[in-house]
Amino acid sequence: MLICGISTDDVSNQVNENSDSMDENSMSHEILQVSPDKGNTLPILKKILDLSNKIRDLKMQHVALSDEVKQTTESFPGNDVLKSVQLLGAEYELLKRKYLYQSSELRRLYNKVIELKGNIRVFCRCRPLNESGSASVINFDSSSDNELQVICTDSSKKQYKFDHVFSPEDNQEAVFQQTKPIATSVLDGYNVCIFAYGQTGTGKTFTMEGTPEQRGVNYRTLEELFRITEKRHGTMKYELSVSMLEVYNEKIRDLLVENSTQPTKK
Repeated sequence: MLICGISTDDVSNQVNENSDSMDENSMSHEILQVSPDKGNTLPILKKILDLSNKIRDLKMQHVALSDEVKQTTESFPGNDVLKSVQLLGAEYELLKRKYLYQSSELRRLYNKVIELKGNIRVFCRCRPLNESGSASVINFDSSSDNELQVICTDSSKKQYKFDHVFSPEDNQEAVFQQTKPIATSVLDGYNVCIFAYGQTGTGKTFTMEGTPEQRGVNYRTLEELFRITEKRHGTMKYELSVSMLEVYNEKIRDLLVENSTQPTKK
């Protein structure tokens, strides 16, 4: 390990000092004694010097490359692109906040209109005559969609008013368009209830459930709710659950279970 700390200059100086104090014979003898050590040391010292020079050169190259990379990075056009992306990101967040606020305000005003029309609204739908029917005893005013007249047995007429009247010519879509604004308010946090009331055979089940070809209010409402939740995806998160019950003769029947007579919801 001591050899690694010796340089060629140290060896030369030591030889010179010995040569000054010794005669020619003793000097030759001394040199002969040092020569074996010197022959083993010089190759190692040479390798150390070469490695030191290489390390120094590599450090200089590293510093030069670091400076070059720094200068290139600072002058690279991508910095402008990065700044533009950051500005666009900030602008996006601002617009997103404005959008959420405006959407909330729009929903509030929308439901305010529903409230002004009436939190409780009554619609009347008259089904077409069946085969046993002889003649209609109801007259519809073509100029008004919220009135109808009932012809009594004594030929007198009684007039009734509702929030909306559906004639036998109105289809399932027309009925749904009147109930849709109320139904979709549930996504804005409002409690909503739509139910059909009337005598047996007046068309309650057809209006609410319908057929595969003429779907009723229930299925159309669910389709609309899913459409709105998909539209608001990313800004609002909804969890929907559905239960369908029928109250008939004071008994509750779960419509999602076949032949269900138990008052349990599913």
